[in-house]
Amino acid sequence: MRPVLFEWGALKFHAYPTMLAIAFLTTTFLAVRDLNRLDPPVRATTHGGLFAILGGLIGAKAFWILQYGEPSKIWQAIFFWTPGFVFYGGLIGAIGAVLVYVLYNKLPILRSADACAPYLALGEAITRVGCFLTGCCWGRQTALPWAVRFPKASSVHWYMRNTSHELTQADLLTPALHPTQLYMCLGLLLVVFPVLLYASRKPHFRGAVALLYLFLYGVLRFTVEVFRGDSGRPALGMTLSQLISLGLAVISLVALALIKSTVVQSPPNSRIESSHD
Repeated sequence: MRPVLFEWGALKFHAYPTMLAIAFLTTTFLAVRDLNRLDPPVRATTHGGLFAILGGLIGAKAFWILQYGEPSKIWQAIFFWTPGFVFYGGLIGAIGAVLVYVLYNKLPILRSADACAPYLALGEAITRVGCFLTGCCWGRQTALPWAVRFPKASSVHWYMRNTSHELTQADLLTPALHPTQLYMCLGLLLVVFPVLLYASRKPHFRGAVALLYLFLYGVLRFTVEVFRGDSGRPALGMTLSQLISLGLAVISLVALALIKSTVVQSPPNSRIESSHD
C-alpha cells in the first residue's frame, strides 16, 4: 500500500487524488475523441469532462454525508477536497452535471451517453487502484491466499484503531482482508469496459450501451459488496450499495428487454433507428 505515491519538494502526491486525476484526463480525452468520430459527429469538448468531475465530486461527497455523516450538513458537499466519497453519489452528480452541459450545447443525449459509457467504467477502474493504495473501501476478513494486510498509514488501519477498536497502536498491520478494490478494478477492466466498448462500436439502438453499463455495473457491484467489510447491512443483509446495485440491474434489464421487444414487434418502417457508430 502506498497512500503517498511520491513527493516533489514540499508537495505530496497522494494515491487517490492522483489516480482520480489520471482517470479524469484519460477518460475525458477518449470520450471526446470518440464523440467527435461518430457519424454524424457529436461536437463535444473537454468542458464536458470538467462538468463531470465537479458534479461527480460534489455528488460523491453529498452521498457520503447522507450515509455516514449528518444530513443537516449536506451543504458541506461543496468542500469536495476533503476525504469521504461514495461512488453512487458521484455517478448521480456526474450524470446530472453532464446532462446540463449536453442540453446547454444541444448535443444528442442518448448518443452521447452510449459513447461515454465504456469510459465511465474505465475511469472507475483506474480510480479503484487509488482506493487500494490508500486502503479505503476494504473487504472482510478472509484466509484466502490473495488476502491483503494493510499498514498503519492506510484508512482501514485507522478505522480499526479508532472506530471499531479491533487494533491498537502496537499493531503494524490489519488482519488479512479481501482486496475488494482490486475485485472491482479487475471486473471493470476485464469484463465491463471491453464489453461496453465492443457494444458501442457495433450497430445498436440509442441508449442501449448506457443501459448495458448500468446492468453490468449493478451485477458487478452487487457481487463485490458481498465481500466488503466497511459497509453496514441495513436491509435484508445487504449494504446500501448492494440495494442500489440490485435496483439498477433489474431496471436496466427490464428497459433493455422492452426496447428489444419494441424493435421486434414494430413494423420495419417504424423500428427504432439503430446507431452505426
